[in-house]
Amino acid sequence: MEERPVGTFLEASDGAISFEYDKAAPAVPISLSLPRGGGWPRRSPSLLLDNLLPDGENARRAMMRASGAEGMDAFSLLDGADSSGGLVFSLGEDYPASFGPILPASADEIGTRIANMRESPDSWWDHDSRIRYSLAGNQPKLSLARVGGVWTWPNAGNPSTHILKPSVTATADAELIEAADMRLAGLAGLSVPQAGVAEFSGERTYITERFDRKRLADGRVSRIHMEDLAQSLGIGPEDKYKVSAGQVLRLLHTADESDALSYSWLKRLALNTSIGNADAHAKNYSVILAASGLSMSPMYDVLTTTYWDWVDPSLPMKIGGARYAQQVTASHWAKLARANGLDEEHVVAVARETAGAVLAHADEAYRDLPADVHDKLMERLKDANRHINPIVPQGTDAEASASATAI
Repeated sequence: MEERPVGTFLEASDGAISFEYDKAAPAVPISLSLPRGGGWPRRSPSLLLDNLLPDGENARRAMMRASGAEGMDAFSLLDGADSSGGLVFSLGEDYPASFGPILPASADEIGTRIANMRESPDSWWDHDSRIRYSLAGNQPKLSLARVGGVWTWPNAGNPSTHILKPSVTATADAELIEAADMRLAGLAGLSVPQAGVAEFSGERTYITERFDRKRLADGRVSRIHMEDLAQSLGIGPEDKYKVSAGQVLRLLHTADESDALSYSWLKRLALNTSIGNADAHAKNYSVILAASGLSMSPMYDVLTTTYWDWVDPSLPMKIGGARYAQQVTASHWAKLARANGLDEEHVVAVARETAGAVLAHADEAYRDLPADVHDKLMERLKDANRHINPIVPQGTDAEASASATAI
């Protein structure tokens, strides 16, 4: 991390993976699940690595074939790869500061991979051992590095700067909707990276800058260390939908007894609830770990999933027992606060004000969308905030139309 050794993962003969911090490692842990003082559960190191890889076996097999890795295990796939956060992994003794030449990525090459993703989500890796990156999750996506105004392929020595996510048939127009929802989150007062829609040789895709990267004055890119909440909790990616809001709040309170981190996260949870994002699981929130302290990352994967009628609308994390966004009231937020020792009035205000900001700025965020997409999204937002009694900013058009009543 930051071009210095921080520790070693070791695999035993029985396949168990352990971790040892380097004596010169900084005081900041590489994960909340691997505290500097030790004493973590036996599986925590392996689960941390597993969360850096794609969820599906087919995607991991494609990674193995494309990169020339010896196997589908984390050691093989993460060796020399560009992955999320600030950690870089090497099977050798040296930090892989240089991993071969920086390879330009032409618009045609990128467009071809995007097209391949639409046809077969696991077929978009082309064989080249010098291109190595890993992105977690189920959705097909790729990462690129912008170097000197030129798109290039990433690896351990060339940190990616952007992530591309094209829509597939089942989620048509997802790239347009996610870009608009990210604008909405920013207008509602949340921290978001730059994001939008781009085309490569006629192939359209959602594109976002990475918030876990920083461009230095000399033009180089450095990595910022962060981890998603599944890594923080020490669970595997297969359990990301099983995490409750209470579990997250207990974790964040342990890490920050002032609860500033907890309130910051609750605003993110409120945003996802208010836009009807029924896919906001534990891996869709991240913590930045820095010497200056812990903070919640900017938002990402912000998407009104209820736009598609086939998507299960139930929330991954219930709000005070409410399973669906349109059921959530101020009382449910108060119940969640009370159960976790937080200020009820503060939490309720955060939820209602976030809902109000979403409704107030939705038309502006969605203005460039096709009319049918715009109108359906607006209906979904009204439905998601049906009973929260939103506090709409004064002087906005949405204030006049806010007629929902708390239950």
